[in-house]
Formats: sequence, C-alpha cells, structure tokens
Amino acid sequence: MSKDARKQVNLTDDARKKLADCVAALASCGFGPEGPPLDTTFAEIEDFGHEMGRLLARALDEELAHQHAAHFAGSASCPRCLTECPIAEHPKARDVQTTDGDVSLHEPACHCPVCNRDFFPSA
Repeated sequence: MSKDARKQVNLTDDARKKLADCVAALASCGFGPEGPPLDTTFAEIEDFGHEMGRLLARALDEELAHQHAAHFAGSASCPRCLTECPIAEHPKARDVQTTDGDVSLHEPACHCPVCNRDFFPSA
C-alpha cells in the first residue's frame, strides 16, 4: 500500500455526498425504505454493515486494479531473453482471493515468441 493510501482519506464534498447516497441506497436494499424493523438487533445491523463494507472493498480493488493495469500499454521486455513483446489488448480475467472475498483481475500479459512463455510486465 502506498504511503498516501494509508493516510486518512479526505473525501471531496462531491465524493462525501455520493457516499451518503450509496449508504442510503444500500441500507434501503438491506432493510427497506423505513430502515430496520423494531426487533432487529445491533449485531444484525453490524453484520449487514460489514458485508456491505466487504462488497465495497472488492469493488474498489477491482476498479483500482483496472486503473493500474491501464498504465501498461505497448510492449514489455521478456524477463528471460529481453525480447520486446506486445502487451495483450484484452487481458484475461483471473479471480484472486482477498481478505474480503474473490476479486476479478484483468492483468496485462505478454507472450514471448522466442521463449514461448507468458509473463506479466512490471513497472
């Protein structure tokens, strides 16, 4: 994690508003427009909140990984023979297990025709 990502997140006013709208929509999906029924325990509310947090974490992981992968374009050197190999335009998806559940990643990939191997470019 980058040093900046570990800092407390300072949301813009627009992001704060969108988050509040998202929270209201998720709460309504979970408990209806009137909120939790009278007999709902706080443990049930907390469980729902944690599940929605995991959902958000997975969505953020996928979005940020997609943005990161977009930085890799053009070609990359094969780590074995140093041949310049094109980066695939349409990377294949693979599921990765995270703390919050499975996340689908689309990693940039290359194939070296000299070594006949696939590899993932790095920065």
